[in-house]
Amino acid sequence: MQKLFIWKEMAIYIGQSFSTKRHSHFFIQLCLGNKEELRLKGSDGNWHSFKAALIPSGVSHETEMNDHDFVLILLDPITMGAGLFSDRSPISGKPAIEVGDVLDWEKIRFFFENQDVSPEILKDEIVKRILKSETGKSQIPKDIRIIRSMKRLSDSDDTLTLKEVAKEAGLSTSRFRHLFRKETGITFSGYRLWIKTRRAILSLGNHPELIHAAYQGGFADQAHFSRIFRRSFGMSPSEFVKGKGYDTFQIFPT
Repeated sequence: MQKLFIWKEMAIYIGQSFSTKRHSHFFIQLCLGNKEELRLKGSDGNWHSFKAALIPSGVSHETEMNDHDFVLILLDPITMGAGLFSDRSPISGKPAIEVGDVLDWEKIRFFFENQDVSPEILKDEIVKRILKSETGKSQIPKDIRIIRSMKRLSDSDDTLTLKEVAKEAGLSTSRFRHLFRKETGITFSGYRLWIKTRRAILSLGNHPELIHAAYQGGFADQAHFSRIFRRSFGMSPSEFVKGKGYDTFQIFPT
């Protein structure tokens, strides 16, 4: 059984493992194996084995299909995933950080053994079993101008420019760009691209047509959306929607 649930600030996939091309994305990603170790390939070109893996935001990785199920949990690094395993740092070239010593079988078995529960229960269990106990010091923005700007970008249906957002914050473009990265740990352009991609993905819940999703996200065309999606997730958006044979696929846009 394969299930995929997507919310604004997180997503969870449960089911048969699958392969992707090497990619990197905005999310923090947890990869959990069903008792067996899973393998990920890093930018060093090597396969690495993990009991449970934490892939930091922006780290290049590739998943591998095998005979076992896995659970993938994707978390917005500025909100729900902020500070997750902040005491651990990635090693250059490797795709992930081993966290199986903390996320052992007793802690994660719920996700493999209770697949018939509602999406909201799954979400609550992620918060209870993982996020509440393993989040530490985080890089949540503190400057009110950046907080307001992020909300403006997130809530707007338009693709706002750096100049427009900086003006609303009362800052020059160069000062705003610097402050945004300092407060969030990511670039303004990277965050804006993620907002566009997220808007396009969430629109698929009501309109599965990819050309409509590209338009809703503010992309120039479907080809542009497809390129960004593949670079971010290691598969095309058509594979994402149709090619995985999900038994349950739900998107919660709010």
